[in-house]
Amino acid sequence: MSLAFFRGEMDPRTNRRNMGSIEAQVSVPALAVRFNSRHVLFALSVFLLYYLLNLPEVIVISKLGMTLWYPAVGLVLAVLLGVSPRYFFVLMAADMLTTVLVYHQPVVSWSVLFSPPVSAGSYALAAYFLRTSLHIDLQLSRRLDILRYLIVTMIGALGATFGGVVSLAADKSIPWSQFWPTILTWYAGDAISLLSFAPFLLIFVLPGVRSWLSAPDLTPELAEVKRSNTAPPVTMPEVLEALGQAASIVLVLWIMFGSKWSEGQYFYLAFIPIVWIAMRHGIKRVVIGLLVMHFGIVFALGTVSRYPANPVKIEVLMLVVSATGLIIGAAVTERNRTAKDLVDHTRFLNSLIENSPMGIVIHDLEGRVQLYNDAFSQLFLLGREDITGQLLGSLISSPDQEPEANDLSSQLVSGKPVHLTARKTRRDGMILDLEINAVAIVRDGQPNGAYVIYRDISEQVRATALAKEHSEALNVWVNELQLRTLQMTLLNDMAGLLQCAASSEEAFGVVAQSARNLFVASTCGALFIFKSSRNLLEVAASWGKGYASDQMFAPDSCWALRRGQAHWSETPGGSAICPHLRNAIPASYLCVPMVAQGETVGVLHIQYDRSASNKGIEAFETLQDTQQRLAVAVAGQVALSLASLRLRETLRDQSIRDPLTGLFNRRFMQESLDRELQRARRKNRPLAIIFLDLDHFKRFNDVFGHDAGDVILKAMAELFGNHFRGEDVICRYGGEEFAMILPESSASDAASRADELRQAAKRLKVQYKGMTLDPVTLSIGIAAFPEHAPNGEELLQIADKCLYVSKAKGRDRITVAVSPANSLADTSP
Repeated sequence: MSLAFFRGEMDPRTNRRNMGSIEAQVSVPALAVRFNSRHVLFALSVFLLYYLLNLPEVIVISKLGMTLWYPAVGLVLAVLLGVSPRYFFVLMAADMLTTVLVYHQPVVSWSVLFSPPVSAGSYALAAYFLRTSLHIDLQLSRRLDILRYLIVTMIGALGATFGGVVSLAADKSIPWSQFWPTILTWYAGDAISLLSFAPFLLIFVLPGVRSWLSAPDLTPELAEVKRSNTAPPVTMPEVLEALGQAASIVLVLWIMFGSKWSEGQYFYLAFIPIVWIAMRHGIKRVVIGLLVMHFGIVFALGTVSRYPANPVKIEVLMLVVSATGLIIGAAVTERNRTAKDLVDHTRFLNSLIENSPMGIVIHDLEGRVQLYNDAFSQLFLLGREDITGQLLGSLISSPDQEPEANDLSSQLVSGKPVHLTARKTRRDGMILDLEINAVAIVRDGQPNGAYVIYRDISEQVRATALAKEHSEALNVWVNELQLRTLQMTLLNDMAGLLQCAASSEEAFGVVAQSARNLFVASTCGALFIFKSSRNLLEVAASWGKGYASDQMFAPDSCWALRRGQAHWSETPGGSAICPHLRNAIPASYLCVPMVAQGETVGVLHIQYDRSASNKGIEAFETLQDTQQRLAVAVAGQVALSLASLRLRETLRDQSIRDPLTGLFNRRFMQESLDRELQRARRKNRPLAIIFLDLDHFKRFNDVFGHDAGDVILKAMAELFGNHFRGEDVICRYGGEEFAMILPESSASDAASRADELRQAAKRLKVQYKGMTLDPVTLSIGIAAFPEHAPNGEELLQIADKCLYVSKAKGRDRITVAVSPANSLADTSP
């Protein structure tokens, strides 16, 4: 067996909190060796003790299987329960060895190979269940723990008994006819040991063993701690009582076995000393008494009569006395502990009441004071002769406050807790602001009095009143600061949204939504933007209803644009009213020019109804400056964002459009083709590609010059734009080549539309420097998805191939790809 086995878990309740610093001084390898050696030494001690407890002189054996008691079983359970269930193997080996040496059983027999594992296993299971599932206190100081211990150990003894007796019968050590009598005697002997010897070991021996196994050698510091935790010294009365109890046990044993009255079998006398010890001293003293009683019975039987005439009766006596003593002892111990806890709790509560800085008073249902502390008497300037037995309300309340005090008493009588603040009059006439917390004292389900705590909060009340005055003085500034903060937050949010806007329309929507939240005092407003001609401003965004301005007006119709700064128009009675306010109502109108990068992009127009409620603002005049500053900030931010957006749109337009024709360029066509193909797949719709080329375009350049060629290209781009749908993508593919993407068009639809385009191109009259240029013919190639190709690259290749076929066959014609072999069909006239 490996020494590592002895590293089994110890009971965590035996750990000391002050061991950490000392354990840190011992190296881990040295500590492990010490622990192993101690476990080995303990295992050898268990072996020896188990052997000694099996001697016939100890167990009073009459024949194999017939014992008066079997203390070795108590050792087995105590070790498994008090140290670790892992000692199962050690105890099983000890049982096997003892069976061979003491009872002379063959090594290969049921009694050696079957009974020890069953017996040790039954008690190991019982110990494991008590430790893990029931978590009993190993000091057995509670009645519930005793009951659990009795039930579980008695069940474990059944398994061990049946295993042992079956082994004896199988070995023919006893006849099968003696099976049940042997069962009864064996079980009683085991049970007696479990209820006497095992509790003694658990309470007095194994706590020290656990500490010795799990802790290093005691340092002087630990030794001092251990001495300080020892029990108080024993007094002379306690010594005399212990001697009397020991004498009573000896006297009872003499009467039962050694006197002339022993034939009367006055066994019930054994209860007297055990009950006496249990009632006086609890579980710890009674287990000693039980052990002394049982060893006394064994000694008496071995001295007077080696084999008792009726061992079953004596076994039952020992069993019942043990169970009775344990139950009574646990009950007394638990009662003493409860009484001690109650005394400690009472002292603690009294200390809390006496040392509390708050006034505490306890009164009966009539309101008469029964108990109070010094803080209460000092709070109300009352002497002891003025308080006890007096009505609480008359002591601390003026006549006009007594109804309130009576109401408080009625609430407490009904059992309701009270938490309130009130004013009470002190003896010197001073008014105190008090926080009162009171609860009813309930006995047998009925209120019997009240527990009241008074806390002086006069200083807090005065401080609160002063703070309220300061708070009210700061409210205006705080509200203004909160409004500014909110406006800045909203302005930043609007700036962020404008920065992310993809088009001017999106930006105008952001301005309308943000302005509604920013200008909460306004009734409506609008954003006016210059048209591209710069001669008119038109409304781009608006919020609210009923703004008085024209939808479109000239720049000189707004004083803000004339002056280059914010302008208020007041109606009626105001001067310099903006002319674009043709339907003005009695209100105030603010116009702010929007300037960015030296260019005025529009006007921010806001309308305020002075007669309407402005959300708590008392006078509109106090708001004008704030609103004007806010409007100027908003106008500047919007102008800058619109200028930046227009610049982005211009740059994007230049990146995707051909500068000569205004058509989309080749890169945009590729992006559009990928997008339209994905849409066509998703919707399961066709898509057509048209490639066309201007026939003999080089001749135009050679004959009429490159400017004439540019005129032809522009005219053809305009023709394409008028001929195709708005969702069709028309691109200049390069030079005089063009490409068209026709979503949701089949090859036949595309061919029909391409033919109409070809005829229209021939009819087109292009003027250049007073002369009409020659007609233009087109060579066209057409391919369709998914009819001719599954992806964009193949589709472009097939359409380009069709275009070159049209050129090869004489130009001015249309070639459409034919599936599935990608052969080409000429659809020209």
